[in-house]
Amino acid sequence: MMAMHRPAPDVLAMIVCDQIITDRMTGKQSIIGMFSKIHARGFPAAHPQLCVFVALTEGRGETELRIRIVDANDARPPIVEGRGKVRFHDPRAIANLALQFHGLTFPQPGEYRVQLYSDGELLREARLELIKLKPRPRKPEEGPPGPEGSPGPEGPSEYAS
Repeated sequence: MMAMHRPAPDVLAMIVCDQIITDRMTGKQSIIGMFSKIHARGFPAAHPQLCVFVALTEGRGETELRIRIVDANDARPPIVEGRGKVRFHDPRAIANLALQFHGLTFPQPGEYRVQLYSDGELLREARLELIKLKPRPRKPEEGPPGPEGSPGPEGPSEYAS
């Protein structure tokens, strides 16, 4: 007897951002600080928080999901990998997922991918570029950098854009 292949869900959106806020009263989600690049002064680069918003539809029954962040060549183990399940009671339903990852470390500059899989099939991937900031020459009137742990005149050590 042939096994039936269940079609994969359709990805309506996959957005990388700083934060996703869910309103307790309405359930509406707000996506804060969308980005596709992370700038860092040095590597390995620590990134405190990265969120991924995913909207899926056309799912049937319980669907296993896997999300991971890998370098573009898949040459190293994933930066992070998470698994979960979503249940679709109706294929027309839309499942909005808010995923948070804390304390990520990117080993070197370059291109990375945020990948979403369903039952082992790649559904979507988003590019994430890690860029090394060039040191900015200091003007004599700026003085020395701030104390250890403070950003000093150059601002924070990393930012996402």
